[in-house]
This record gives sequence, C-alpha cells and structure tokens, in this order.
Amino acid sequence: MAADATKERKILFGGTIATVVAFLFQLVAICTSYWLLVDAPSEQVTGNKTGRTLIRSYSGLWRICKVYREGKDGSESEVCESHDLFPSEEDIQVDENIDSHYLDYTRTVIAFTIIAILLMSLVHCFAFYTIRRPRYIVKRLTALLHFMTAACILVLNEVFVKAIEHEKEHLAGRFPINGVSSYGFSFILSWLVFVVFVCVGLVFLFVSHKRKADMADIDDELAQEDEPMQLGRV
Repeated sequence: MAADATKERKILFGGTIATVVAFLFQLVAICTSYWLLVDAPSEQVTGNKTGRTLIRSYSGLWRICKVYREGKDGSESEVCESHDLFPSEEDIQVDENIDSHYLDYTRTVIAFTIIAILLMSLVHCFAFYTIRRPRYIVKRLTALLHFMTAACILVLNEVFVKAIEHEKEHLAGRFPINGVSSYGFSFILSWLVFVVFVCVGLVFLFVSHKRKADMADIDDELAQEDEPMQLGRV
C-alpha cells in the first residue's frame, strides 16, 4: 500500500541520515589524536641532558604528541610528530619507537581507514538511490555495503588495539614503562560508528523482502518496484 511505501521510505531515510552523521563522526575520529591517552609515571626523566620529564602523551592514527615538564623552570612543552609509515631499514634499527611489527599494525590501520571511507561514500550513494527506487535487490546490496563498512571499522579498531598492546610490551619509547593508558573519545566514536552501520544494515536487510505485484494491492508501489524490468523492444 502507499502508506507502507511512505513508512518504509521514512525508515530508510532516517537510517541513512544516521549513517551520514556517523560518517562525520568517523571523520572526526580519524582527524583527531585522541585514540589513546597515556599518563606517564611520576618523575620519569626522558633525557639525561635536558632533564625533561614526560607527563603524558596522546596519539591518533596519524601522529603522537608528548607533553614534557622542563627540568629548569618546570614549564610544560608539547612535541608532536607524525607516524613514519615507511622508514628506512637503518631508521628501524636505531629508533626505539618503531619496529617491523609496529609498522605492519600501523599500515594496516591506515589501509582499512581509507577503505572504510571509500565504502562509506559508496554506501550513501546506494542508500539515497534506494530511497528513490526501493527495489529489493538494491536494498540487499545496500545492506551488504553497510556490513562491509562495519567490518572495515571493526578491523581498524581491533588492529589499533593490537598495536597498543605491542607498544606496551616492546616499545618503551612510545609507551613509558608503568604508564597508565586509556582510550580517548576518538576511539569511542569509531566504535559508535561501527554500531550505527551494523544497525542500519540490518534495517535495510529487514525491509528487502520481495513483493509480488499480482498478490499485492493495486496501489502497492513497493510491489511494482520489485517487478522485473524489461529492457529493449517488446
């Protein structure tokens, strides 16, 4: 019936608006450096010459920032540096902040971040087309794209967790010994986006059942949309 078609379109439109907002949240998460927050143990001196004391650090997908207390006047200074995804072999050997496993984790995170962004852009094209032409096969394809996007975000978040665990065990330069860590709002936003895409994907899948025009009401617009399209001459 026409009322059912209107109701379904409203549901799909609401779900699509939710994923658009989630897309913006994911962009915020990707562009901010508050995935991991670390409070260093008190009086941890990080340089014999300068006497600087590491207070805390925060990091994201692209860079890490460290806050120091200067030994002479007690003032605070912040040093930020981007993650080097492709260092030379010599740099890997001499830099205590990186190793081959850490680089593999970081590159994987960046790769799935890019894939997730591309899928999010594609899924919204299909979602808005589905609202305009609600054919059951397009709804199922859109649901699949939602699930693929959620899967990329899941891999992204889980690999990030594994990278942090590796830092704690092997990279004292990035993660101070006995440091206290917590996940920041960027990481939480990414998990929230994952939940939204799973839920909206289920909505598209739930409404994707095929309707038979010969068994539907005469004004059932959705059933007419699900009928096969004839191409070419009849």
